This record gives sequence, structure tokens and C-alpha cells, in this order.
Amino acid sequence: MNSSTACFDDYNNGHDMEDSRYKWQQIYLHWISAAVIFWGLFTGFYAAFAKPDPFIANWIGFINVSATTLFIPFFILRSWFFFRYGKPTVSKKMKGHQLAYTVHVLIYINILIVMVSGVLMMERPINVFNIIQFSQPLTDAVLTHQFNLVHKFSCMILGVLVFGHVAAVLYHECLGRLVMRRMWRA
Repeated sequence: MNSSTACFDDYNNGHDMEDSRYKWQQIYLHWISAAVIFWGLFTGFYAAFAKPDPFIANWIGFINVSATTLFIPFFILRSWFFFRYGKPTVSKKMKGHQLAYTVHVLIYINILIVMVSGVLMMERPINVFNIIQFSQPLTDAVLTHQFNLVHKFSCMILGVLVFGHVAAVLYHECLGRLVMRRMWRA
């Protein structure tokens, strides 16, 4: 037996495909989340560290605020699915399941901190694609500045967590543990 695929022995010995996959809602919510989070991280770090032209920086801010505001209900739904249905049966039998679960919970908590601090740091109304506006919840500049710092720090942590998550997926894929197949529909 190849030790690199030992954690999938149960999968290969009779578990039906449904046990090895996430619910379709979890899969779609995962990829929506990935798109919004990757976009937000890459463009946010670009705007923060590359110091682009003010027009570009404002455009990035407008898109990020709009997209992440729309993402909030999707994240709430995704969190409900995560805590209600969890991972496929096979994942729960894998070595390192508890570590993977803990890291995923940390990612969810961190995303929550990013989103809450992102809303609370707003110093102007929250404009969603020029379709709807919400008043910023706080008007105290000291508080919004503090939440801005929390937001920046939690975005950096999220970047590390996402990098670690992608690295772990690639690691498992390279070892023959095809974890990605559970995140795609056949």
C-alpha cells in the first residue's frame, strides 16, 4: 500500500461518491467566496502597497466595498452550511482532519473579522455599485481608524491563512490525495 494515499483507503474501498463530496451549495459558495476573497486580497494589497494612481485606488476601493458588501449574505449562508453539514464523511476519517477543521474555523473567524472591521472602518456611506447606499455605522474618526487597523491586520492574517490553505491543497494533490475532486461536481 502506498503510504501517500493511505488516508483515502476508505474512499477507495466502497464509499459512494456522495459521501466524498460537499453539498452543491457548499461547492458554489466556496468558489464564490474564493473569487471574492482572492480579488479583495490581491487588489487590496496592491492598493495598499503599490500606491497606484488615485483613480485606480478609488476604483479598487469602490469595487471592493461593493463586492464584499454583497458577499456578506453569501458568507453567512456559507458559514451556516459549514457548521450545519461540515465536511464529507471521507474527510472526517482522514489523518489530520482535526487540524484541517481547526484551520477552516480560523479562516471563517478571520473572514468575519475582516468583514465586520471593513464595515466599521467606513468613514463614508457604503456604496454598493451605485445602486444602494448604507450609512456608515460609526462616525467617530478615532473608532473608524481603530477598525481600519484591525481590518488591515486581519487582511494580512487572512492572506497567510489563504496561502496556507492553497499550499495544503497543492501538497495533498501532489501526494495523490485528490482533495479537489470533492469541490467539483461530476
